[in-house]
Amino acid sequence: MGKKKVSGKWKDDIAKSAKQQIKTGKKLWNAGVKSGGKAYGSYVAPTVGLFKSAGNVATKIGKVALKFPGTGLAATAAYYGGKAIVNKIAGRSKGLKFADYSQFNKKGRKF
Repeated sequence: MGKKKVSGKWKDDIAKSAKQQIKTGKKLWNAGVKSGGKAYGSYVAPTVGLFKSAGNVATKIGKVALKFPGTGLAATAAYYGGKAIVNKIAGRSKGLKFADYSQFNKKGRKF
């Protein structure tokens, strides 16, 4: 092993080393910020926009429901009425009845 350089100016050596470390750290930080920005633009920003628009839609639906309560009641009645009719036609509580076989041949045809 070779000898270490001893300049006698240890404060200057420490300052030089610190500046070099800071410069390296800035380079790494900037690289990380750039890659983080790419990820934000690709994944986070669209999701935020999606949730904002979904919130706006939900708010508008809520306002309409408060202004016109009969519409919501009619829609609910239509849903449950249709469900009851389907159950009555099928004659069972699980809805429509399909073929017993789930095969892709003549035996498994539903029609």
